[in-house]
Amino acid sequence: MPSPVPTNTPHTTIEVLRQQRIDKATALRGMGLDPYPSKSSRTTYVGPILVDFEANDGKDVTIAGRLISWRKQGGMAFGHIQDQTGEIQLMLRRQTLAPTDASTNVLGYEDLKLLDIGDIVEAKGKVGKSQRGEISIFVDSLRFLTKSLRPLPDKWAGIADREISIRKRYLDMVSEPEKKRRFEAIGRMLFEIRRFLKERGFLEFHTPVIQPQYGGGTAKPFRTTVNALSTEMYLSISHELYLKRLIAAGFDRVFTIGRYFRNEGIDRSHHPEFSMIETMTAYENYEYNMELVESLFRHIAVHAFGKTVFQVGEHQVDFEQPWARLNMADIVKERTGIDFRTVEATEQANEYLKQLGIEAEAQTVGHALVHAFEEKVAPTLIQPTLVYGHPIEISPLAKPMRDDPRFVERFEIFIGGIECGDNWSEQNDPVTLLERWRQMYKHDHREGEYQPLDYDFLEMLEHGMPPTTGIGPGIERMAMIFTEQSDIYDVIFFPLMKPVLSQTNRAIYKIEGVAVSEED
Repeated sequence: MPSPVPTNTPHTTIEVLRQQRIDKATALRGMGLDPYPSKSSRTTYVGPILVDFEANDGKDVTIAGRLISWRKQGGMAFGHIQDQTGEIQLMLRRQTLAPTDASTNVLGYEDLKLLDIGDIVEAKGKVGKSQRGEISIFVDSLRFLTKSLRPLPDKWAGIADREISIRKRYLDMVSEPEKKRRFEAIGRMLFEIRRFLKERGFLEFHTPVIQPQYGGGTAKPFRTTVNALSTEMYLSISHELYLKRLIAAGFDRVFTIGRYFRNEGIDRSHHPEFSMIETMTAYENYEYNMELVESLFRHIAVHAFGKTVFQVGEHQVDFEQPWARLNMADIVKERTGIDFRTVEATEQANEYLKQLGIEAEAQTVGHALVHAFEEKVAPTLIQPTLVYGHPIEISPLAKPMRDDPRFVERFEIFIGGIECGDNWSEQNDPVTLLERWRQMYKHDHREGEYQPLDYDFLEMLEHGMPPTTGIGPGIERMAMIFTEQSDIYDVIFFPLMKPVLSQTNRAIYKIEGVAVSEED
């Protein structure tokens, strides 16, 4: 049996610590104990005990979780156990703790030296308070559930390196369990999105992530190969063309919460893999969706987060107030003095952009309007705002406005100066749509810079699709707003990062010749 060498000293290497813990696991097996049994007999979580001590005082309970502190003092041992709902003190006495028993996997007091911080255990005992008044479990039986082979980060210092905290999010959550609350809140947000839509008569569908033709938006796709079909395909940049097929099939209100893949930049508000809610509603237009989006965000604020005012960057955003609805050309004229509706030549439009200090070279007057809006207006839209009336050149899937067909029945959501979703009345005239696609293709047919032609979709439209409208708010953007975060990496549990392999792991696992970056 190994001697109880301290296993968290700063001068001990991971390799040595790991081997000491492997030796302890071996010792447990030699005693007939299983360091990795298949289940626990837990009867309750820590949280309810802490919230309502009076109702649980003196009650026999069995809890399970990770040991995050531990010390022995003569005939007493103290520790803290952490589960999903909180952490609570364990108190163990030599005289009252059950002895080691291989038949039940119980660890007796004399063998507690085989425990380490980070181990996952089950504790059975009575709820009470210590002499210092701390809510505790007075343990009469302790079972091993999982032997941890590596030490946890320092309880007080946590993980100081942000990159490591993101790569090893599981450790970050153990070190700073309050960070878990953010992801729990995002889970509640997803539940409330589904509840809101289902209460309004929407059906949820799964739509393909692997698609033979990317479409429904303009973005550079990820390519993949389906070996069974010997065919190159794409990861979805959008799901709306499939939702429209469902509308044509006779489903009037449909939605998906899907995964999207756009092989483009990474920054504080963009990630190559993300999620969106996409809906399609038959027999309605974009004005219906203005009310739908506003009500959805307000519902999430109240039911998932219990408030309506949120700190977004340096601003407080109020979802209780009615949302502003702004025409794009009108607001650009108001902010810049330029009315792009009166501009006929692209050259003149680009000259106006130069006067505004915008370096972009627009392909059309409509593109120039969008550049002016994105540079001079969008960052100033702090309170929830719906901006409608986009140029037709950038909106091939949307219906034109009846009073001015140069613009379409489309709106975008802006909150805290960030675009949070795109919505429009769907173009269901197949002849018009085909012509628009071809016009866009003439301007630019580079992959990711144009809306590719989808002839299978056009065939569906020729069979007839009723008037339809859809929304597409981004889940991560919503999560950033509602959890009051400024970096998208703080709302994605598993963000995309370049793979690394530490020298320590190379040594431990005897790895040679693996072509990845090194981390140490």
